[in-house]
Amino acid sequence: MVMKMKSWSAALAVCTALSFPVAGARADLLIENVTLIDGTGTTPIKGASVLVKGDRIELVSPTALKHEPGVEVVNGAGKFLMPGLIDSHIHLGANTITEDNFKEQRQVGVRALHGYLYSGITTVFDSGNVPDYIFGLRDEERSGKLLSPRLLATGTTVNVAGGRGGGPIRPEGTPNSPIRLKEKWSESKPVVEAYFKSRKPDVQKLVIDRRGVFEPPTPIMSVEQMTNVIRLANENGVRTTIHAASEEDYNDALAAHIDEFAHVIRYPASDALLKLLATKKVPLSSTMIVFNYIERIAEDTSFLEAPLFKASVDPEIIANQKGPERQRYMSSGMSAQFKITHNYGLNNAKKVHDMGGMIVAGTDRGWGPTLHMELELLHGVGIPLLDLTRIVTLNGAIYLSREKDLGSIQRGKLADLLLLNADPTKDVKNFQAIAAVYKGGQKIDFSKLDIPANRK
Repeated sequence: MVMKMKSWSAALAVCTALSFPVAGARADLLIENVTLIDGTGTTPIKGASVLVKGDRIELVSPTALKHEPGVEVVNGAGKFLMPGLIDSHIHLGANTITEDNFKEQRQVGVRALHGYLYSGITTVFDSGNVPDYIFGLRDEERSGKLLSPRLLATGTTVNVAGGRGGGPIRPEGTPNSPIRLKEKWSESKPVVEAYFKSRKPDVQKLVIDRRGVFEPPTPIMSVEQMTNVIRLANENGVRTTIHAASEEDYNDALAAHIDEFAHVIRYPASDALLKLLATKKVPLSSTMIVFNYIERIAEDTSFLEAPLFKASVDPEIIANQKGPERQRYMSSGMSAQFKITHNYGLNNAKKVHDMGGMIVAGTDRGWGPTLHMELELLHGVGIPLLDLTRIVTLNGAIYLSREKDLGSIQRGKLADLLLLNADPTKDVKNFQAIAAVYKGGQKIDFSKLDIPANRK
C-alpha cells in the first residue's frame, strides 16, 4: 500500500502541544534547498526550506525563505531532510542490566544511547527495564544532563505471578519490585495506581503469553484483569501496549481494549485478526529483527562487521555476540526455531500494512544499527520505501502518543531532524547515509559521542 497524498496545506498544520523541554538557548536554523520527506508519507518536495526557532519548527515552505541576520543557514542541495528516526521497542543495555548491577552498568546504557544518535535515531522507547535504572536515565535526558535521544520508558511490566517474564525479581514493595497482579483487583489497584503516579511511565507494557517461546504454557492475565489495568492506565493519561504471542492472546488483548501491541504476531494468523487490527488502526511495533538477528547469527556473523555496527557498538559487545551469545542462541534452539517462524511475522506485517493498518518500526534490541536492519526486512517483504519513511517516524510518534510534538516535519513540532546524503525513497541503505542529526534544532556533535568511531 502506498500512503495517500495529503495536501501541502495539511503538511503546514500547526501543532501546539508543548512538551519535552530542551535546556539552553540556541541560534535559529534554516535548512534550505533540500528535498523534504516530511514523515507523513506524502511525495517528497524538492527545493524546500525548513526554518527552526529555538527547539521547534517555525515554518516549512516548498520554496526558498527569507530570514533574519544571525540565522544559521544549511545548504541542503543534493540532500534529503526527514524527521529523526524512532525505535518504538528497545531494551537499553540489551538485557545485560539487572537489579544488582545497573549502577555499574550505567555506561553501557549511555554508550548505547550515543550509538542510537549516531544511527540517526532521535527517539527511543524502552519497553521493559529496571525502573530505577531506566527512569534515572530518562530524568537525566530530560533535564539536559545526558546527551541522548528522547528517552521514553515503561519501566517494569504488568503480569501475573509465574507468567512469562513474571517471576519474582524483588520482593513486592521494594523500589524495583515488579507488578504482579493478584486475583482480586481491589488488592492490585493501589499498587498499579501508585506505580503510575510515582514512576509516570510513558507507555505501560503488559505481558500475556500463554504459549511462551521455549517454555510450557504459563499463567496469564484474564481479560478482566487486563481491562482493569488498561482502564486505570488510560484514566492516568498512560497509553498501553502489550507483549502477546498467539492469536488467542491478541484477541483477548483486543477484547480488553489494549491501545497497541509490542510485536507483530509472528505465528500463523487468520486474515480475520489481521483485518481487525488494520481496520481498528491498532499500532503494531514490528520487531522482526529480534528474531531474524538470532536466526542469522547462527549462520553468519559478518553483519556485525558492517560499518554502522563497528562505528557505534562497542567491540566487546560485538565479540560477546559472536561468541557466548551466538552459542546460547544455537544451543537453546532459538536460532533454529526463529528460522522457521520469523517469516510469518514479516508476512503478517505486510498484510496488515496492505490492509491499511499501522505498522511501527521497532527492534526489541539494544543497539541503533538494528533499526536499519528492521527497515531492510520490512522493505524486503514489499513495503514501499516511501511508506517506510512514515513507519519509522510519524507512526512511531503515534505509538508513543507524541504525534503532536514528534514524527513529522510540520510547523510547531520539535525540530528532531535527520539530514541524509542520499534518497531513502530510492534505496533502503540510504537511511544510513547520514549527513547530520538534529535534536530540538541542535545539531548533534558526533565527536562528543562515546562510541568506537571516536576511540581510534
